[in-house]
Amino acid sequence: MTYFGSASDARQGDARPGQPSALRAERVLFVHAHPDDETIATGGTIAALVDAGAEVTIVTCTRGELGEVMPDDLARLRGDEAALAAHREGEIAEAMRDLGVRDHRFLGDPEARTHGLPARVYRDSGMVWRSDGVAGPTPDLHGAAFCAAEFGEIVSDLQAVVESVRPTAIVSYDEDGGYHHPDHVRANRAAVRVARLAEVPFFAVVAGAEEATGAEAEALAADDSVRTVDVRASTARRLAALRRYRTQVEVVDLPRGAAGIRFPHGAVTPVGTSESFRFVPEPDSRAAGPAGASEFADMTTGGRVATTVLALAAGAVFGALGTVAHQGTVTVAGAPIWSGLVLSLVMAAALLAGMRLLFGSRVVAVAVALGLLGAAALLSQPGAGGSALVPANGPGYAWTFGPLLIAMVVIAWPSLPQRGTGHDGGSTASESASAPTASSAGTQPTAR
Repeated sequence: MTYFGSASDARQGDARPGQPSALRAERVLFVHAHPDDETIATGGTIAALVDAGAEVTIVTCTRGELGEVMPDDLARLRGDEAALAAHREGEIAEAMRDLGVRDHRFLGDPEARTHGLPARVYRDSGMVWRSDGVAGPTPDLHGAAFCAAEFGEIVSDLQAVVESVRPTAIVSYDEDGGYHHPDHVRANRAAVRVARLAEVPFFAVVAGAEEATGAEAEALAADDSVRTVDVRASTARRLAALRRYRTQVEVVDLPRGAAGIRFPHGAVTPVGTSESFRFVPEPDSRAAGPAGASEFADMTTGGRVATTVLALAAGAVFGALGTVAHQGTVTVAGAPIWSGLVLSLVMAAALLAGMRLLFGSRVVAVAVALGLLGAAALLSQPGAGGSALVPANGPGYAWTFGPLLIAMVVIAWPSLPQRGTGHDGGSTASESASAPTASSAGTQPTAR
């Protein structure tokens, strides 16, 4: 049997948890932000997959260096990020044994790193609790933090894992990371991007699904894209794995023999009997992000600055080439053809449109336009001998105003609809991942 189905099953919505499917083992990749997240959010499903003979790989993006330390007997770890990171490495290793997982990797380690690059550590980005009860970004982000890393580097490292294990499904958080922790949100973005690139079905954890009531519970039950896994058989193993994370959580007794998880901020949630996941159709990096998200928006500040400077330089180079070449002609049937002008305008249009489409940002297009127009304006000035590269003739005027008009059109055009979005009311991957039953069913508090 399969829990997440084959790629074709998932896309067609045919797979059902617990029902026989293709006679082959699933290979499921779970992408989580910190040690303990995998057990809290998906531990029961992980154990069920292992029991069913599936190949399970867990990727943990950080070591949780900034997490709280709950018990006083481990107070020595408080404020010592290196010691806490090492301790949490031990915690997750023991938890993996309890759940039966044999393939666990930290993102950036050699087995989860782009080939040819030296190993690196993605540091915990940290978080603060906002007044509305959800997590928010810390004001002093460390340069080595997961959220400070180039998005392309994260995706490339995760792609290396995908190429290694060739998963039949990828599982991570929904678009708000369950409770808005910056590392959870970034893990979602990277996992969705990699799933799209690899054409592998992506499933988002439906946080708080078991606690949903009323209309939300009815919507969950009627949603064909939601897979709910009965995890009661693995309760003992999940509790054992949870108890390994003494720094982050405490397993407590609840009425009627139930067990709960106490988190550092004091909240207690029951250990559930089921875990739910929503299939996100045609996962797309932009559709998975907020409205208006783009390749450029996914970059760090340094990456955006570098991209803008490179775009400015590329525009200047093309502007210089066009200024030099636009007066060129070829003779066809005795008539001169302004081939240089045509080629120069086509090059300018291709650069402007290509950069706008590639990065999905008007900022990049504006930088290209400034470089192109600036170079053309500079080189059009008469030289010491009075000669000019842009004479007052037809091609000269066309080259003077043509790139400006092209730039105005490219910068002004609206953002194109994302893949999977139509004008018939169809939902995007983002909307599917963030429908009421995914996030409004209740945020899932967790340790860091």
